[in-house]
Amino acid sequence: STEKFNAQRDRYRGNYQTDSIPSFIEYVEFRNSVADENVQTFIRATNGLLARTFLNLGDHIDPGHGDDTATLELAKKAEFSRAEHLNGRRQRQQDLIDFIDDWADFPTAYNESGEVNLDKAIRALRKVKITKGSELDSQVRDFGHQVSAMEKLEATGVDENLPHFFILHTECFHGLNLREVKLSLRISANNDEAPGFILRIVGEEALNEALAEEFKDLLTEKLAGQGQIFQGQLEV
Repeated sequence: STEKFNAQRDRYRGNYQTDSIPSFIEYVEFRNSVADENVQTFIRATNGLLARTFLNLGDHIDPGHGDDTATLELAKKAEFSRAEHLNGRRQRQQDLIDFIDDWADFPTAYNESGEVNLDKAIRALRKVKITKGSELDSQVRDFGHQVSAMEKLEATGVDENLPHFFILHTECFHGLNLREVKLSLRISANNDEAPGFILRIVGEEALNEALAEEFKDLLTEKLAGQGQIFQGQLEV
């Protein structure tokens, strides 16, 4: 092609990328101001939430180059991303306390009696008695921890305010609706270490399906009149 030697390009094309739903919609509407029905958007909701609009794909009679696109890839909310990272992983006592303390604006603690004040829940987590082959009584403070051991079989919290699960209040992805994500809490006993805890996202697959459906429905509504919308991914 001799295009690079010309004063202007032969045709307009580019790949606009954003993680903002409003910006994506605004750009597609601006570029497709004539409401060309051959503009096509493909929504992929596996391995993240992504949509790509082809602005010059044409049709099977008059095909276009398909190299003028707008791409939307939603970013996860920081608190949800952190919860996903911890999902199913054994954490040290202090690490769990730090997680709850760092993200205190988002979780609500619960035990079998109902909601637990978050400060009380953190205090309960600071002192946990776990036994598996031997009894470990671990007291965690801001500046260190102490561990004592004796033969006994038992696993229990030393405080009635020890939470059984948390509800994480989060949009999960920027631009989606606020949700309540349940995080179960399980004590993990290890005779050689201080008590550990495992957080697990309850109903993770169902949550991912719900997020995918919300993403698809939202874009279908926002892009009404902006060509065709398909689920899946197109390689050109």
